[in-house]
Amino acid sequence: MSKNLFAGKSTRTKTFTVISIIALVLVILLNLFVTNFVIYGNAYIDLTPEGLYTLRPVMVDACQEIFYTEDGKKRDDITITFCDDRDNLIANEYTRVVYYMAIALSKEFDNCKVEAYNIKNNPTAVAKYKTTSLSELTSTDVIVSYGSRYRIASAESFWRIGSSKVYSYDGEYKLASLLLSLTMVNRPVAYFLSDHKEDIYDTVNKNNPINETTGAFADLLYEKGFEIKTLSLEELAAKAKENGTTPEIPDDCVLLIINNPKEDLRTNPEEYNSFYYVSEAEMLNRYMVEERGSIMVAKDYKYELPNFEDFLSEWGIEYTNTLVKTGENTEEVNFVPEYNADSNSYAYTIYGDYVELDSAPRFFVGDTGRIICSYGESVGLNDPGNPNTSRIYAPFLYTPENSMDFAYDEVTGEYSAKWSKDPSKMTIAAISSRESIDTYTGEYTHSYLFCAASASFFSTEYLGNASFANYDVISSTIQDIAKLDTHADSSLGGISGNNDDESFLGKFLVETTISDTDEEKYEWNAEKKRYEIVKTIYGLTPSARIAYTVFIALVPISIAVLGIIVCIKRKFL
Repeated sequence: MSKNLFAGKSTRTKTFTVISIIALVLVILLNLFVTNFVIYGNAYIDLTPEGLYTLRPVMVDACQEIFYTEDGKKRDDITITFCDDRDNLIANEYTRVVYYMAIALSKEFDNCKVEAYNIKNNPTAVAKYKTTSLSELTSTDVIVSYGSRYRIASAESFWRIGSSKVYSYDGEYKLASLLLSLTMVNRPVAYFLSDHKEDIYDTVNKNNPINETTGAFADLLYEKGFEIKTLSLEELAAKAKENGTTPEIPDDCVLLIINNPKEDLRTNPEEYNSFYYVSEAEMLNRYMVEERGSIMVAKDYKYELPNFEDFLSEWGIEYTNTLVKTGENTEEVNFVPEYNADSNSYAYTIYGDYVELDSAPRFFVGDTGRIICSYGESVGLNDPGNPNTSRIYAPFLYTPENSMDFAYDEVTGEYSAKWSKDPSKMTIAAISSRESIDTYTGEYTHSYLFCAASASFFSTEYLGNASFANYDVISSTIQDIAKLDTHADSSLGGISGNNDDESFLGKFLVETTISDTDEEKYEWNAEKKRYEIVKTIYGLTPSARIAYTVFIALVPISIAVLGIIVCIKRKFL
């Protein structure tokens, strides 16, 4: 039996019950309005001396070329997705500034959309951005998407972080780089080296039988947004000689793949005295040293390629030309390798999630050789004459402990001559990185050389099997070493869009506590390279003035209305 809320109540009680309910609803609506108006209407004051919450003109100008095509047409929507609730984003010191920056950008360009999902409560909202089981999104990740393309960056990556503190905000340049990499007309290119009888992916003749072997690898590259081409070093050299220039690998080559070469890199002693002559090994070396991209190699242990192996040796990689066998009687040539469990290693950053699992997904290899570090006891060397640059070797995959490798026995015609003295753990895939530090910016840059000692390492046999971890691990490795975001061509170049003086270091964080913000303003002194206080009154934005006028007027108006209601109540009700 229902009971009327107003049953037995006086008219006066009914009236004030209704007024109370209406007032409560209005307060809730007012709170929602104020919250959304302040955030999405930019009705807030940027009191930070660095201008953290204000887009610089150079950033707006750069984004004008991103959100509009060259002929002035508006692009389709570009979406910036945050992986947590808005309140949590604002509460976090890293995500707050990035979130407000995205909101400010959406106010400048109506085809910039900003959305926020709590991925813990609603994981399906971002499921389409997890292309592999290694893709682990966190609540502080930022996803920038345009059509079918997307990039994922952690909120921390928008800041420059030293050994013990955050010292600069470089978010505008970071975001601009992400946007540029998505909207650039020319896609990054992965080249298959093709003139040493390598296993390539034939984009012209899709029915080429070799594509059955490399098809899964090509699918992986396409998924990452690459365009696939083939490259002949011999043709590069011929064209360069004809034009009287030095041959070099194309600028759009983000990733160079050398998949199972069967012939050696060429060199021509007769051309040594030529001013423009460069050997094929030197082409690869310059490509790495100039940090224009990275190289991935899968080499069959059976082929001895002296020139190629000399090049690899300079980068810390040495093949032993022996066959690895494992198992109780060391007879197995197909096996499950071990992951590198060293949390400080490069490999761990790629597949650390797998290592931590009680039952890690299995990676499979077959018919593989062995890799050792050519640097001897050391795992890294400085470049000659350059103390700010080093080459660092790191194991990527190991054999089980009870493994041995065998050399070719001419008598038996098999790989049966013991090479190892005792069973041990051996490296079958490794990565060498060239790490360079810019003494001016303090920023590290890298180029990578990934090597596997198996001709079938990138084959469909392993990458195409969904029950193996091969696809996920190789996919994550390529995502990391290809550096897709740094290859977007733009007017920003390597210069930050955060400072009017075009500093490389973003917005320096001032360590001084601002106690009188309406009288003091910090400005960048380009000559002294530091912020200095300039006596200036901080002004309000037009929308902020409106907001504060409304807020200031709201209090006395509310009191006046309340007083009138009380008077009417006492006199007439």
